[in-house]
Amino acid sequence: MLKQSPTPVSPDLRRPGLTFVSTLEPNLHLVSSVWVASCPSCGFQLATARTQQWVERRAARRRCPVCHLEA
Repeated sequence: MLKQSPTPVSPDLRRPGLTFVSTLEPNLHLVSSVWVASCPSCGFQLATARTQQWVERRAARRRCPVCHLEA
């Protein structure tokens, strides 16, 4: 017998064909008075800036090329 309603799926699961929006914030480091933002998964350097706010904004616009090879 077939069910009338589909099986419920958690909205947090990744499904093929949908764009993945990372909920992980980049790691921030202060190195020699320069802020560096890196990918939380692999450590790839996403952005550098002199202030923390600038590096956060720059890193938010970048996607890690190592972790997201399909893009």
